[in-house]
Amino acid sequence: MKNHSLIGKAMLVAFVFLIAASSASAAGKKYGLFVGINAYGGGINQLKGCVNDATKMRDAMVTKFGFNAADTTLLTDAAATREAILANLQKYQTLAGPGDLLVFHYSGHGTLFPDAYSDEQDETKLIYMETTNDKGETEVMYERATYDSAIVPVNAMDRSGKAWRSLILDDELYAIFSAVTRKGAQAVLISDSCHSGTIDKTKKSPFQVRATPLTAVFGVRRYSDLDFGAQPTAKTGRITPPPIKGLYISMSGSMDEEFSLDANIGGVPMGLFTNTILSYIPATAAARVKMTYAQLMAKVLAEVARQASQPGWDSSQHPQLNADFGNPNAPIFTVPGFKAGN
Repeated sequence: MKNHSLIGKAMLVAFVFLIAASSASAAGKKYGLFVGINAYGGGINQLKGCVNDATKMRDAMVTKFGFNAADTTLLTDAAATREAILANLQKYQTLAGPGDLLVFHYSGHGTLFPDAYSDEQDETKLIYMETTNDKGETEVMYERATYDSAIVPVNAMDRSGKAWRSLILDDELYAIFSAVTRKGAQAVLISDSCHSGTIDKTKKSPFQVRATPLTAVFGVRRYSDLDFGAQPTAKTGRITPPPIKGLYISMSGSMDEEFSLDANIGGVPMGLFTNTILSYIPATAAARVKMTYAQLMAKVLAEVARQASQPGWDSSQHPQLNADFGNPNAPIFTVPGFKAGN
Protein backbone atom coordinates (compact mmCIF):
# COMPACT_ATOMS: atom_id res chain seq x y z
CA MET A 1 0.00 0.00 0.00
CA LYS A 2 2.88 2.33 0.84
CA ASN A 3 4.43 1.85 -2.61
CA HIS A 4 1.07 2.51 -4.27
CA SER A 5 0.72 5.66 -2.19
CA LEU A 6 4.17 6.90 -3.23
CA ILE A 7 3.44 6.15 -6.88
CA GLY A 8 0.15 8.00 -6.62
CA LYS A 9 1.85 11.04 -5.10
CA ALA A 10 4.54 10.97 -7.76
CA MET A 11 1.91 10.83 -10.50
CA LEU A 12 0.03 13.71 -8.89
CA VAL A 13 3.21 15.81 -8.68
CA ALA A 14 4.00 15.02 -12.31
CA PHE A 15 0.46 15.91 -13.35
CA VAL A 16 0.63 19.25 -11.51
CA PHE A 17 4.02 19.97 -13.10
CA LEU A 18 2.67 19.23 -16.58
CA ILE A 19 -0.33 21.51 -15.99
CA ALA A 20 1.97 24.31 -14.79
CA ALA A 21 4.32 23.84 -17.74
CA SER A 22 1.40 23.84 -20.14
CA SER A 23 0.02 27.01 -18.57
CA ALA A 24 3.42 28.75 -18.80
CA SER A 25 3.74 27.72 -22.43
CA ALA A 26 0.24 28.93 -23.19
CA ALA A 27 1.10 32.31 -21.70
CA GLY A 28 3.52 32.96 -24.55
CA LYS A 29 7.00 34.46 -24.65
CA LYS A 30 7.90 38.13 -24.77
CA TYR A 31 10.68 39.48 -26.99
CA GLY A 32 12.00 43.04 -27.20
CA LEU A 33 14.40 45.15 -29.22
CA PHE A 34 15.28 48.55 -27.76
CA VAL A 35 17.27 51.08 -29.81
CA GLY A 36 18.58 54.46 -28.67
CA ILE A 37 20.93 56.72 -30.65
CA ASN A 38 22.48 59.93 -29.35
CA ALA A 39 25.88 59.92 -31.08
CA TYR A 40 25.25 60.57 -34.76
CA GLY A 41 28.03 61.67 -37.10
CA GLY A 42 28.36 63.62 -40.31
CA GLY A 43 25.76 66.32 -40.80
CA ILE A 44 23.22 64.74 -38.43
CA ASN A 45 22.96 66.59 -35.13
CA GLN A 46 23.51 64.63 -31.95
CA LEU A 47 20.80 63.99 -29.38
CA LYS A 48 20.94 63.49 -25.61
CA GLY A 49 18.03 61.47 -24.26
CA CYS A 50 17.70 58.52 -26.65
CA VAL A 51 20.02 56.05 -24.91
CA ASN A 52 18.25 56.74 -21.61
CA ASP A 53 14.92 56.15 -23.35
CA ALA A 54 15.91 52.75 -24.71
CA THR A 55 17.59 51.63 -21.49
CA LYS A 56 14.72 52.66 -19.23
CA MET A 57 12.07 51.19 -21.55
CA ARG A 58 13.88 47.86 -21.61
CA ASP A 59 14.20 47.92 -17.80
CA ALA A 60 10.46 48.57 -17.50
CA MET A 61 9.60 45.64 -19.77
CA VAL A 62 11.79 43.30 -17.70
CA THR A 63 10.84 44.49 -14.20
CA LYS A 64 7.17 45.33 -14.75
CA PHE A 65 5.95 43.18 -17.64
CA GLY A 66 7.76 39.90 -17.20
CA PHE A 67 10.16 40.02 -20.14
CA ASN A 68 13.16 37.71 -19.74
CA ALA A 69 16.27 39.88 -20.17
CA ALA A 70 17.82 37.13 -22.30
CA ASP A 71 14.94 37.55 -24.78
CA THR A 72 15.67 41.25 -25.27
CA THR A 73 18.37 43.22 -27.08
CA LEU A 74 19.60 46.75 -26.40
CA LEU A 75 21.36 48.59 -29.25
CA THR A 76 22.80 52.03 -28.56
CA ASP A 77 24.88 54.54 -30.52
CA ALA A 78 27.58 52.83 -32.65
CA ALA A 79 25.90 49.41 -32.30
CA ALA A 80 22.60 50.68 -33.71
CA THR A 81 23.34 50.23 -37.41
CA ARG A 82 20.79 49.45 -40.10
CA GLU A 83 22.21 45.93 -40.35
CA ALA A 84 22.05 45.27 -36.58
CA ILE A 85 18.53 46.64 -36.18
CA LEU A 86 17.13 44.61 -39.08
CA ALA A 87 19.07 41.47 -38.11
CA ASN A 88 17.65 41.56 -34.57
CA LEU A 89 14.12 42.26 -35.77
CA GLN A 90 14.38 39.34 -38.19
CA LYS A 91 15.78 37.14 -35.42
CA TYR A 92 12.76 37.84 -33.25
CA GLN A 93 10.45 37.47 -36.23
CA THR A 94 11.82 33.94 -36.58
CA LEU A 95 11.61 33.15 -32.86
CA ALA A 96 8.14 34.56 -32.24
CA GLY A 97 5.35 32.02 -32.45
CA PRO A 98 1.61 31.84 -31.78
CA GLY A 99 0.71 33.61 -28.56
CA ASP A 100 4.01 35.52 -28.27
CA LEU A 101 4.72 39.27 -28.09
CA LEU A 102 7.40 41.36 -29.85
CA VAL A 103 8.03 44.97 -28.77
CA PHE A 104 10.31 47.27 -30.78
CA HIS A 105 11.13 50.61 -29.17
CA TYR A 106 13.13 53.12 -31.22
CA SER A 107 14.45 56.43 -29.92
CA GLY A 108 16.44 58.66 -32.28
CA HIS A 109 16.14 60.76 -35.40
CA GLY A 110 13.40 60.30 -37.97
CA THR A 111 13.13 61.61 -41.51
CA LEU A 112 11.09 61.26 -44.70
CA PHE A 113 12.01 59.55 -47.97
CA PRO A 114 10.18 60.07 -51.31
CA ASP A 115 7.73 57.23 -51.79
CA ALA A 116 8.30 57.35 -55.58
CA TYR A 117 11.81 55.91 -55.05
CA SER A 118 10.86 53.15 -52.60
CA ASP A 119 10.10 49.54 -53.49
CA GLU A 120 6.43 50.01 -52.63
CA GLN A 121 4.55 53.11 -53.79
CA ASP A 122 1.72 53.08 -51.28
CA GLU A 123 1.54 56.57 -49.72
CA THR A 124 -1.29 58.99 -50.55
CA LYS A 125 -0.77 62.01 -48.26
CA LEU A 126 0.98 64.97 -49.90
CA ILE A 127 3.56 66.71 -47.72
CA TYR A 128 5.36 70.00 -48.29
CA MET A 129 7.74 71.48 -45.74
CA GLU A 130 9.94 74.58 -45.61
CA THR A 131 12.73 75.58 -43.23
CA THR A 132 14.80 78.67 -42.52
CA ASN A 133 18.55 78.60 -43.13
CA ASP A 134 21.26 80.37 -41.13
CA LYS A 135 20.77 83.54 -43.20
CA GLY A 136 17.07 83.68 -42.43
CA GLU A 137 16.16 82.56 -45.95
CA THR A 138 13.34 80.13 -46.62
CA GLU A 139 14.38 76.86 -48.21
CA VAL A 140 12.42 73.79 -49.25
CA MET A 141 12.85 70.93 -46.80
CA TYR A 142 10.53 68.51 -48.62
CA GLU A 143 9.00 69.19 -52.02
CA ARG A 144 5.29 68.54 -52.39
CA ALA A 145 5.07 64.77 -52.78
CA THR A 146 4.24 61.56 -50.94
CA TYR A 147 6.80 60.23 -48.47
CA ASP A 148 7.64 57.15 -46.45
CA SER A 149 8.51 57.71 -42.82
CA ALA A 150 11.97 56.45 -41.94
CA ILE A 151 14.04 55.88 -38.84
CA VAL A 152 17.68 56.97 -38.93
CA PRO A 153 20.24 54.34 -37.86
CA VAL A 154 23.66 55.53 -36.77
CA ASN A 155 25.08 54.63 -40.21
CA ALA A 156 22.16 56.09 -42.18
CA MET A 157 24.51 57.89 -44.58
CA ASP A 158 26.24 54.67 -45.69
CA ARG A 159 25.48 53.48 -49.21
CA SER A 160 23.60 50.20 -49.18
CA GLY A 161 22.67 49.68 -52.81
CA LYS A 162 19.23 51.10 -52.07
CA ALA A 163 17.99 54.54 -53.03
CA TRP A 164 17.40 55.35 -49.35
CA ARG A 165 20.96 54.38 -48.35
CA SER A 166 20.94 52.95 -44.81
CA LEU A 167 17.70 54.47 -43.57
CA ILE A 168 15.01 52.00 -42.50
CA LEU A 169 11.72 52.76 -44.22
CA ASP A 170 8.32 52.20 -42.67
CA ASP A 171 7.69 49.73 -45.52
CA GLU A 172 10.51 47.54 -44.24
CA LEU A 173 9.24 47.61 -40.65
CA TYR A 174 5.69 46.94 -41.85
CA ALA A 175 6.85 43.81 -43.68
CA ILE A 176 8.59 42.43 -40.58
CA PHE A 177 5.71 43.14 -38.20
CA SER A 178 3.16 41.78 -40.67
CA ALA A 179 5.11 38.53 -40.78
CA VAL A 180 5.16 38.40 -36.97
CA THR A 181 1.38 38.74 -36.77
CA ARG A 182 0.81 36.11 -39.46
CA LYS A 183 2.42 33.66 -37.05
CA GLY A 184 -0.16 34.56 -34.41
CA ALA A 185 2.11 36.82 -32.35
CA GLN A 186 1.44 40.37 -31.17
CA ALA A 187 3.70 43.15 -32.53
CA VAL A 188 4.06 46.53 -30.81
CA LEU A 189 6.07 49.40 -32.33
CA ILE A 190 6.98 52.44 -30.21
CA SER A 191 8.76 55.21 -32.10
CA ASP A 192 10.03 58.27 -30.24
CA SER A 193 11.23 60.21 -33.30
CA CYS A 194 10.13 62.93 -35.69
CA HIS A 195 9.13 62.26 -39.25
CA SER A 196 8.88 65.86 -40.45
CA GLY A 197 8.72 69.45 -39.32
CA THR A 198 10.78 72.60 -39.61
CA ILE A 199 14.19 72.45 -37.96
CA ASP A 200 14.92 76.10 -37.24
CA LYS A 201 13.17 76.01 -33.84
CA THR A 202 16.19 74.27 -32.33
CA LYS A 203 17.92 77.66 -32.26
CA LYS A 204 15.41 79.25 -29.92
CA SER A 205 14.01 76.45 -27.76
CA PRO A 206 15.32 74.56 -24.71
CA PHE A 207 15.00 71.20 -26.47
CA GLN A 208 16.19 69.43 -29.57
CA VAL A 209 13.93 67.93 -32.19
CA ARG A 210 14.32 64.33 -33.25
CA ALA A 211 14.12 65.07 -36.95
CA THR A 212 16.89 65.28 -39.48
CA PRO A 213 16.35 66.54 -43.02
CA LEU A 214 17.11 64.14 -45.85
CA THR A 215 19.78 66.55 -47.06
CA ALA A 216 21.85 65.74 -43.95
CA VAL A 217 21.68 62.01 -44.68
CA PHE A 218 22.76 62.52 -48.29
CA GLY A 219 25.35 65.20 -47.49
CA VAL A 220 23.93 67.93 -49.73
CA ARG A 221 22.86 71.51 -49.01
CA ARG A 222 19.49 71.74 -50.74
CA TYR A 223 16.66 69.36 -51.41
CA SER A 224 17.06 70.06 -55.14
CA ASP A 225 20.59 68.61 -54.94
CA LEU A 226 19.40 65.19 -53.79
CA ASP A 227 20.07 62.34 -56.21
CA PHE A 228 18.14 59.10 -55.61
CA GLY A 229 18.97 57.53 -58.96
CA ALA A 230 16.30 56.27 -61.34
CA GLN A 231 12.76 55.73 -60.12
CA PRO A 232 11.50 52.14 -60.14
CA THR A 233 10.05 51.33 -63.56
CA ALA A 234 7.03 49.54 -62.10
CA LYS A 235 4.62 51.19 -59.67
CA THR A 236 4.07 48.33 -57.29
CA GLY A 237 1.58 49.69 -54.77
CA ARG A 238 1.38 47.84 -51.46
CA ILE A 239 2.90 44.38 -51.95
CA THR A 240 3.28 43.34 -48.30
CA PRO A 241 0.26 41.47 -46.91
CA PRO A 242 -1.34 43.47 -44.09
CA PRO A 243 -0.91 42.45 -40.44
CA ILE A 244 -3.40 40.01 -39.00
CA LYS A 245 -6.28 41.99 -37.53
CA GLY A 246 -5.96 42.55 -33.79
CA LEU A 247 -2.22 41.87 -33.55
CA TYR A 248 -0.39 45.08 -34.53
CA ILE A 249 -0.17 48.22 -32.38
CA SER A 250 1.89 51.30 -33.28
CA MET A 251 2.58 54.20 -30.91
CA SER A 252 4.43 57.23 -32.27
CA GLY A 253 5.72 60.32 -30.51
CA SER A 254 4.05 62.93 -32.72
CA MET A 255 2.00 63.61 -35.80
CA ASP A 256 3.76 63.69 -39.20
CA GLU A 257 3.92 67.48 -39.22
CA GLU A 258 5.22 67.79 -35.64
CA PHE A 259 8.33 67.37 -33.54
CA SER A 260 9.12 64.67 -31.03
CA LEU A 261 11.08 66.49 -28.37
CA ASP A 262 14.43 65.53 -26.85
CA ALA A 263 14.45 67.35 -23.52
CA ASN A 264 15.96 67.58 -20.05
CA ILE A 265 13.35 66.27 -17.63
CA GLY A 266 14.14 66.63 -13.96
CA GLY A 267 17.84 66.87 -14.79
CA VAL A 268 17.79 63.68 -16.89
CA PRO A 269 17.94 63.77 -20.72
CA MET A 270 14.91 61.88 -22.01
CA GLY A 271 12.42 61.93 -24.84
CA LEU A 272 9.23 63.67 -23.72
CA PHE A 273 7.14 60.86 -25.25
CA THR A 274 9.07 57.93 -23.76
CA ASN A 275 9.36 59.57 -20.36
CA THR A 276 5.62 60.19 -20.25
CA ILE A 277 4.83 56.58 -21.20
CA LEU A 278 7.04 55.34 -18.39
CA SER A 279 5.52 57.78 -15.90
CA TYR A 280 2.00 56.48 -16.58
CA ILE A 281 2.78 52.78 -16.27
CA PRO A 282 0.98 51.78 -13.04
CA ALA A 283 3.11 50.88 -10.04
CA THR A 284 1.29 47.66 -9.18
CA ALA A 285 0.91 44.50 -11.25
CA ALA A 286 -2.84 44.44 -10.61
CA ALA A 287 -3.25 47.92 -12.08
CA ARG A 288 -0.91 47.25 -15.02
CA VAL A 289 -2.94 44.31 -16.32
CA LYS A 290 -6.05 46.49 -16.31
CA MET A 291 -4.57 49.38 -18.32
CA THR A 292 -5.22 49.22 -22.07
CA TYR A 293 -3.22 50.76 -24.90
CA ALA A 294 -6.07 53.21 -25.49
CA GLN A 295 -6.13 54.29 -21.85
CA LEU A 296 -2.35 54.67 -21.67
CA MET A 297 -2.12 56.71 -24.86
CA ALA A 298 -5.03 58.96 -23.87
CA LYS A 299 -3.09 59.94 -20.74
CA VAL A 300 0.19 60.27 -22.65
CA LEU A 301 -1.36 62.40 -25.41
CA ALA A 302 -2.87 64.88 -22.95
CA GLU A 303 0.29 65.22 -20.87
CA VAL A 304 2.75 65.47 -23.78
CA ALA A 305 0.59 68.07 -25.52
CA ARG A 306 0.37 70.06 -22.27
CA GLN A 307 4.11 70.01 -21.60
CA ALA A 308 5.14 70.74 -25.19
CA SER A 309 2.93 73.84 -25.31
CA GLN A 310 4.16 75.35 -22.04
CA PRO A 311 5.92 78.74 -22.12
CA GLY A 312 9.51 78.46 -23.24
CA TRP A 313 8.81 75.34 -25.28
CA ASP A 314 5.90 76.67 -27.35
CA SER A 315 5.77 73.54 -29.47
CA SER A 316 3.08 71.19 -30.69
CA GLN A 317 3.42 67.46 -30.09
CA HIS A 318 0.54 64.99 -30.19
CA PRO A 319 1.48 61.29 -29.81
CA GLN A 320 -0.49 58.90 -31.99
CA LEU A 321 -1.95 55.43 -31.41
CA ASN A 322 -2.46 53.43 -34.59
CA ALA A 323 -4.65 50.42 -33.95
CA ASP A 324 -6.02 49.87 -37.46
CA PHE A 325 -4.71 46.30 -37.24
CA GLY A 326 -4.62 46.03 -33.46
CA ASN A 327 -6.83 45.88 -30.40
CA PRO A 328 -6.58 49.21 -28.53
CA ASN A 329 -8.48 47.67 -25.62
CA ALA A 330 -5.91 44.95 -24.99
CA PRO A 331 -3.93 45.22 -21.72
CA ILE A 332 -0.57 46.88 -22.35
CA PHE A 333 2.44 44.71 -23.21
CA THR A 334 0.64 41.42 -22.73
CA VAL A 335 0.56 38.40 -25.01
CA PRO A 336 -2.40 37.91 -27.39
CA GLY A 337 -5.62 36.87 -25.73
CA PHE A 338 -4.44 37.83 -22.24
CA LYS A 339 -7.20 38.92 -19.87
CA ALA A 340 -6.80 40.25 -16.35
CA GLY A 341 -7.36 37.39 -13.94
CA ASN A 342 -5.83 34.74 -16.22
